[in-house]
Amino acid sequence: MKYFIPIFLLTILLESVSAQWDERNAKEFFKRTNYLMAIDEYKNGLKLEPNNFNYNYKLGICYLRTNINKSAAARYIQKAYDLPKSHSEISFYLGQAYQINLEFDKAKKYFDEYLLKPGKNLVNAALARANCDHAIKIMKNPINISFKNLGKKINSEFPDYNPFVTKNEKTFLFTSRRETGKGNIEYDGYYPSDIYEVRFNGRNFSGSKNIGAVNTSLDEEIVGILDDGSKMFVYLDHNLGRKGDVYGDIYMSIKKGSSWQKRLLIEEGVNTSHMEISCSQSTDGNTLIFSSNRPGGKGGYDIYMTRKLPTGKWGNTQNVESLNTTGNEEYPSLAPDGQTLYFSSNGHYGMGGMDLYKVLWNPEENTWGEPENLGYPLNTPQDENTICFPADYKHAYISSSRKGGFGDLDIYRITFNDVLLNPAVYKTSVIDDVSAQAIMDGEITIYNDESDLIGDFRPNKNNGVFTITLDPGIYSADIAMPGYPIKNISWEVSEFDYKEEEIAKTIKISKLQ
Repeated sequence: MKYFIPIFLLTILLESVSAQWDERNAKEFFKRTNYLMAIDEYKNGLKLEPNNFNYNYKLGICYLRTNINKSAAARYIQKAYDLPKSHSEISFYLGQAYQINLEFDKAKKYFDEYLLKPGKNLVNAALARANCDHAIKIMKNPINISFKNLGKKINSEFPDYNPFVTKNEKTFLFTSRRETGKGNIEYDGYYPSDIYEVRFNGRNFSGSKNIGAVNTSLDEEIVGILDDGSKMFVYLDHNLGRKGDVYGDIYMSIKKGSSWQKRLLIEEGVNTSHMEISCSQSTDGNTLIFSSNRPGGKGGYDIYMTRKLPTGKWGNTQNVESLNTTGNEEYPSLAPDGQTLYFSSNGHYGMGGMDLYKVLWNPEENTWGEPENLGYPLNTPQDENTICFPADYKHAYISSSRKGGFGDLDIYRITFNDVLLNPAVYKTSVIDDVSAQAIMDGEITIYNDESDLIGDFRPNKNNGVFTITLDPGIYSADIAMPGYPIKNISWEVSEFDYKEEEIAKTIKISKLQ
């Protein structure tokens, strides 16, 4: 059955929308790059004029420039493209929109059209066109990984990004522009960025905690961390009283006990009057690798490095030319092995946007290998800016906008399924809870959390010790000893337990029911 809205009700609805709609607001939000508010305004405009070229076009651009729902951009830009009116850059942006949706044949069609009569995005369009072909090749050999969204205790409806984890994986820090930070909404519609800390015990993550002293009512972002978590690097884009133009400098904060200390400007030799936006320090403390847009580079942001002099000061900076392109190379992160550097780039061929790469460094000879794209689905045509690994290389932390998230960029823990770790080894003794004497015979039967049998284990005849190997997870164990009632216990294995050579475990049982 079809239902019709009476004409008078439809008129009232349209008049209500019209009363709330002012194109000047939409234009102002768009001009100020407040795309979040502009989206709502242009949506209201389309309720009144669904075939308005400008409203469809601008709404599509808004979606392209946020992380809320980029996939929606193609719908609106395509609608604008099909209307009689046009825009000199529309085929470029429509190609981008289809590229983000992994519709590469459509993307190539519009990039080719744009390149026949290019505008201000000529270089970007040519690279994007080439990246479509590279993306098709990359996607034919996807890497074997799985993603875990770290949940509402850590993520929010606001942008959560730049996770950096300690070598032992017990702590990670990240940046968020959430409502509970220290400042008020800024011109772009988001709250100022603050830094948050999370603990991990090998099974469960704590909630996120604002770290306090480092944060202000302005913007602070974490851009690097030492392996042991004793120091972090912080990017500031506001003046803290230094003379001259100091917007875009790297500071550091030292951890004392459980508290982070106030920021200190990083030692001379790194910051300039230009933008320094990310930083990584080697385990021995003698090398800094950072990203800057200072003059003399190849273009955009380049990766630089400097080494500590015998005086303790940083030496001359060196442009790592073999890594840099005419695009942007950002967020260098030196892995715990001290030889693998991870970074992001939109200048190397890849999936499109900022992709993550790795490269091997020989510190003795100061030579660099060939950058390697980390592959799909880790990389996508959207921007992947940072990745950070703990020592086991089984896992990594990234930020991403994915289906099922909380509304913007979220923090994800990635598992590299092809990286195998040894199981935890438990040397288990069963003793009488009264006499404390070891029971030399019996059986331990272990089941996983789905009640599947893992195995039956018997003790060493000489010492009564059970050797039990288990992967991380939650198990139940039936302890069956002669002359004793069967005892059932829960057995939780942390992801940190495999790092121990052997773990001593004692189980007490009683003859009493």
